[in-house]
Amino acid sequence: MTSIIKRRIAREGLIFLLCTVIGLFIVYYVLYFDQRHYIPNLNDYHGDYIQDEGVNAIPYRYETPGDMFRDLYSGAGLKSWLYILTPYFALCFVRSIIWSVNALRRNKPPSP
Repeated sequence: MTSIIKRRIAREGLIFLLCTVIGLFIVYYVLYFDQRHYIPNLNDYHGDYIQDEGVNAIPYRYETPGDMFRDLYSGAGLKSWLYILTPYFALCFVRSIIWSVNALRRNKPPSP
């Protein structure tokens, strides 16, 4: 392999990693950040409510990055991976359009 090919492969790998990290942040903030996960009250068989200082409250916890990474390897993992890789797919699509336009301009015969 020549050094030019190695540099192109390395550059594409870095672009892929950067887009994947961006996708992870986007998926976390869109799907998991500030989302409540309701916890059923195991002491109360008649509903989800608990007495909290005289007021009915629903027990919950917020989703964490650990929940996101656990979901990546569950049944819904394919959908999550598609969301994460969307920035890379979009970048590839834009780059292919730019390449096509440049290829058409290069092969255009000169007008008289």
